[in-house]
Amino acid sequence: MRRLRGESTLPWVCIGDFNEILRQEEQMGPNTRDSSQIAGFQEAVDVCGLLDLGYKGLDWTFEKRVTGGQYCRVRLDRALATSSWSSLFPFASVEHLTAAKSDHSPILLLNDLEVGNRRMNINKPFRYECAWETDSRFAATVEAAWNEDGPAGSVSKLANKLHSVSSAMTRWGRHTFGSVRMELRSLRRQLALLREESTRMGPSQEEKAIEDRMIELAYREEIMARQRSRITWLSEGDRNTEFF
Repeated sequence: MRRLRGESTLPWVCIGDFNEILRQEEQMGPNTRDSSQIAGFQEAVDVCGLLDLGYKGLDWTFEKRVTGGQYCRVRLDRALATSSWSSLFPFASVEHLTAAKSDHSPILLLNDLEVGNRRMNINKPFRYECAWETDSRFAATVEAAWNEDGPAGSVSKLANKLHSVSSAMTRWGRHTFGSVRMELRSLRRQLALLREESTRMGPSQEEKAIEDRMIELAYREEIMARQRSRITWLSEGDRNTEFF
């Protein structure tokens, strides 16, 4: 880290797994950390002129079950920044997220623009979501919407039918399929609450159910992200004829 910093005076932020702690209290559990290793990390941070940006969420980002059934929990992942970087982004914040199948928790750095971001409520064109096809109820919804008004005997009636079907799919996606990202956020909060229990001795059935659901939603989120990626949106994802 000191080698990378060099003589540069540019604003600098470092984020990730440092595999070390700055204070002994950042390790919770039966094991203790070597004080010389902590001192070495503290010295590197001081020499580079970095400050810890703090965090929201659980007090650790890594946990491992050790002998006796107890958990060793450590804050190994963090974001460090120079004072000049913090001056540019005074409202930046770090959040400890919750992962379904990993002993490390992902961390998220938000700058002030992202923290204050609010989506504008505007009328958006219809977009077909490939992720809808992962739900077994989707085909019946489309079929019911298509058959609702009977056969289309003219181009105008066909246009109205397509509009009705797209509206039905949008409503179904919003109210039945649900928001993948919102549900993932909710499940991460639930999982974090379960994991921070001091008497926890291992993954409970409730935890495993939440993890399985998170994996399913992550797969849907991956489909949505792939569908939105520039060229693949045109060649693979978007099925809206109005778009062309």
